[in-house]
Amino acid sequence: MISRDIATMDKEYLRLGIELAHGSALVGTCALFDINATCRRAEVGYGLASTAWGNGYMHEALTALLQYGFDVLNLNRVEADIDPRNDSSAKSLLRLGFSKEGDLRERWIVDGEVSDTALFGLLQREWMARS
Repeated sequence: MISRDIATMDKEYLRLGIELAHGSALVGTCALFDINATCRRAEVGYGLASTAWGNGYMHEALTALLQYGFDVLNLNRVEADIDPRNDSSAKSLLRLGFSKEGDLRERWIVDGEVSDTALFGLLQREWMARS
C-alpha cells in the first residue's frame, strides 16, 4: 500500500497519516482521491480512531490537506460523500466551509446494509475567501 501511494502521489490520490505530536501512533488518515486534473476536482476522505475524537485533530489535518489541494494541486472543487447519519462528520465539513449539496438515496450497500449518502462540496474561491 505504501509503495502504491508513493507511486501515485499527487496524480490519482494523496493519503496522509495523522499522528499526534507527542507520540508516534497513527490515529487516523485523510486523503484526496479520484483526483481529476482536467476538471481540477477531487474527493476527500478521512477516518480517525474513536480515542482521538473531539480534540480537533481531524480539523487540523483536513485544513492542511485542503490548503495543499487548493494551493499546490490547484483544485477548483473538493467533494465529500458521507453517511448522513454521521452528524459529527457533517459538522466537521460545514466548519471547514463545505456546503451540503444534496442526498442520494440508497447509494451504498455495505455488509448488506443499504444506506443513503450526503454530498458536500467546497470550491477553491470559497476556501480562499476564508483566509
